[in-house]
Amino acid sequence: MILNFQLINVESKVYSSSEDIRKYKNININYDINLRNPSLVAQNTPFGEKSVLRVEYTFAINYLSPNIGHIRFEGLSDYYSEEDLKDLKDKWDSGKAPGDVQNEIANTMVANLAPLALLLSKALGLPPSMPVPVINFQQMQKKKEEPTYYHG
Repeated sequence: MILNFQLINVESKVYSSSEDIRKYKNININYDINLRNPSLVAQNTPFGEKSVLRVEYTFAINYLSPNIGHIRFEGLSDYYSEEDLKDLKDKWDSGKAPGDVQNEIANTMVANLAPLALLLSKALGLPPSMPVPVINFQQMQKKKEEPTYYHG
């Protein structure tokens, strides 16, 4: 489980004018996620002091083909588990980081940073950094009303 998620640095840059950006019909957006430098640290929790695996992250959104800008986030995330964190760190250091742990950290990172990335891309005049749903009321009215189950 993720006990702490911290954003340390945000960097963004536009390489083209907003008029030039609007001319491009297709812009390739590349997402680069990097999890690195795992370390064991003591963390105060509601359950007392616990050892956690602290992982540094970088999440970069690159606007390529043409290269018109980027948004980059850096920070750290603290992961806690009942399993042996020393063993987990050793596996990570040897290049065999467990996929489920990497997925949990990366998904927490994206869930926390996607809204901020959308705001930044709009403020910079860049295309939305994440897909935005398209609403079509005509298609919605043609569909038969289907119940929405929020508690499944």
